[in-house]
Amino acid sequence: MGTGEMTSWLGSGTLAVALLIALVLFLRFIRKPRNRHPMDGRRERNIDEIREEVGERTHSPPD
Repeated sequence: MGTGEMTSWLGSGTLAVALLIALVLFLRFIRKPRNRHPMDGRRERNIDEIREEVGERTHSPPD
């Protein structure tokens, strides 16, 4: 095996190992709940729905 071929294999092997490590770290990062999207698991609401909810709270008669 020549020096050029060995260098090629070493570079390819290093790249493969680095990508594997990056993939494992990314998957570990994304599994943590605090790193997910803030709206994950919540229902989206439109602005009219939010305004109605706020209006109901502010205009409801006192008990």
